[in-house]
Amino acid sequence: MQKKVIIIGAGIAGLSAAFYSRLKGYDVEICEQGNCSGGVSTSWTRRGFTFDGGVHWMVGTSPRFQPFHRRWVETGALQENNPVLYADPVFLFRSGDVVLHLWRDIDRLVQELIDFAPEDSKAILALRRHVRTVAAYVPAPQGLGDWMKRIFKLPVFVPLLLRLLRSTTRQYVDRFKNPYVKEALSSVLNLDQNALSIIGTLVGYSIGDNGFPTGGSRRLADNMEQTVFQAGCRIQYNAKVKKICIEGGRVKGVIVNGVLRPADHVIVAMDTCTALRTLFDQPLKEKWARKVAKGMDSEQCSLLSLGVTKDLSHLPSAMRFHLNKPVTLSGQEYTTLWVYRYSGQDGYAPEGCSSLTVLFQGDTYDYWKRAKEEGTYLSQKKEFMQEAQQLLTTCLPEIEGRVAIADLATPITYERYCSCYRGGYMSVWHPKQNPFHVPAKSRTVRGLHFAGMRMFMSGGLPVSVQSGYEAAQSL
Repeated sequence: MQKKVIIIGAGIAGLSAAFYSRLKGYDVEICEQGNCSGGVSTSWTRRGFTFDGGVHWMVGTSPRFQPFHRRWVETGALQENNPVLYADPVFLFRSGDVVLHLWRDIDRLVQELIDFAPEDSKAILALRRHVRTVAAYVPAPQGLGDWMKRIFKLPVFVPLLLRLLRSTTRQYVDRFKNPYVKEALSSVLNLDQNALSIIGTLVGYSIGDNGFPTGGSRRLADNMEQTVFQAGCRIQYNAKVKKICIEGGRVKGVIVNGVLRPADHVIVAMDTCTALRTLFDQPLKEKWARKVAKGMDSEQCSLLSLGVTKDLSHLPSAMRFHLNKPVTLSGQEYTTLWVYRYSGQDGYAPEGCSSLTVLFQGDTYDYWKRAKEEGTYLSQKKEFMQEAQQLLTTCLPEIEGRVAIADLATPITYERYCSCYRGGYMSVWHPKQNPFHVPAKSRTVRGLHFAGMRMFMSGGLPVSVQSGYEAAQSL
């Protein structure tokens, strides 16, 4: 008789866990609280405009970045229907008349930065050395020669790795004197992550990874969902798990709509922080669980989506606009607008129109939570959208009077639909913080397993797909 696995959550981790569990011969059922799969990897449509709320670039799109690429291919996430785009430049940075580009080719990037800011030549050349040093250790080694080269470079690589892990991206960027170069590099990712994050991101671009799958988040999730169905798994939508039942130190099943669904194994593929706080009658008696249950420092954002009645396909797909002066929205100060452009040719907008998303990064969860409790949430969202649109119009005057629809997803939105802890989409890996890794298999409860973006630092979709594989292997 087949043993049954119930997976909580049909996000990327849950779909991955389902596929690999089925390969091992288990009877697999996913319980998903929402009405579709994908979790944070999602998009939504408003009056013909589609807005991507998940993927902007993805680690593992290239075969050089294993094992993530292998997982994307095996689970069907990457197929012929979503060829990967490698935008170059990655983004355009503009501040008034100043324009800089983040090129994938590290030599081209370095040359542009030196030409623009020769006073920063030393720091810029060091940036190239750091990228090249780390890049040498990313692709899987091919034979004895590769292993020998890596061993030979260890005296350089190890000290650099330790320095990067001990400082923040903000501290790394502060080494540059030119304010425009500093702001452009600050726009790569969250400044609170350790400095290895910015170097690792630039490494990904330089080796031909970090692409954007055509169709974005929704197609990626739909592809995985179809692969899971074809493998013989089942997904129950609108089936929110209220509790994991444990008797005698062993999993018995889950409670959905007041009914026990028996299972031999349960894989928790929702946000681990939220699960530990809500799904257990008694806290797990494991050191890592106590730490995670206290809460992890999350990356949050508010995502402004605009449907524009103008073809903007002549613009780069990603832009960073530096503001003349800092602006405070939802209690958070912003100096740069992170803008992503999608056009009708991509299927994101009606013909002759464009979809824009503006990413406002920062921990504004408490601000929006308080607004929700005070009954001002909708009015605060409306005010935020009006002010943000005015800001964006100063950067892109051509959209003035052409915004047909506006939508705003806050951390509360992601919490509501995805049960994300504090509405966060990944964790912050702070300097000097050990590379925390949640075990795929519980040591105190038989039949209990974990997967998802919180499994190891700093999280995100690649961690989700890999952790789903590891959870299945732990069965």
